Amino acid sequence: MKKVLLLFAFSFLIYSNSYSQKTELRVSLDSGLSSFTGKSAESSSFLNVNSQFNSGYTNNPYGSKNVLTYGVSVNLKRVTKVNLIYGIGFGYENTGSKTSISSVSGYDGENHFSDPASGKTIVSINTINANPFIGYRFNANKLPIDLVAGFDFANILNTKECGDATVSNGNNYTTSLDRKTISTDFRPRIQISTDYKKFGVYLGYSFGLSNYKEGYNGGTNEAYSKILRFGITYLVL
Repeated sequence: MKKVLLLFAFSFLIYSNSYSQKTELRVSLDSGLSSFTGKSAESSSFLNVNSQFNSGYTNNPYGSKNVLTYGVSVNLKRVTKVNLIYGIGFGYENTGSKTSISSVSGYDGENHFSDPASGKTIVSINTINANPFIGYRFNANKLPIDLVAGFDFANILNTKECGDATVSNGNNYTTSLDRKTISTDFRPRIQISTDYKKFGVYLGYSFGLSNYKEGYNGGTNEAYSKILRFGITYLVL
């Protein structure tokens, strides 16, 4: 995949210098909302804990509730004489999901228990993204509106679960463990943006095609990412 992206970037530069009209390089502060979708994505789950060994995990951490994302990226874009757009973006991004915790089940060294609880589990995913795209610029001579479509190639650096729940007697239980199951996520992406002088804003949506519960045994195992993005851009050149 790295070779394909390098070839795309090289071809982009060669073609840009030969046939196109305008190059734009922007840096972006990115945010948004992300969660999981699919048959395994749930709004609530429970903690399994062993107080004797101070360990535990969320039964299903792949939540259908949104968390706030953040990141930073650079975007190289070429606008042709007929207002066609093509380009590529690179960036770092933190996404994930949230699920509510309704109970805690476990072993305290003497007895097995299952108690109602309140709390949440956050899944945090750190990625390096490449986003090749193509589109069209509307209203180019006034306030430009760019509509583009492409793909996210997300290299997953790490995935972590952090859970926290309190039961009715006041006992608090936490989880913190690695949840990385796949190394890459492939996501179709659509985005709209507008610029005024050097500053701009954008709104985009991505949906993942890679199953984060790949390799799980038993039951239904389907969890896919979805991300609603928004951000602020600045024109460097």
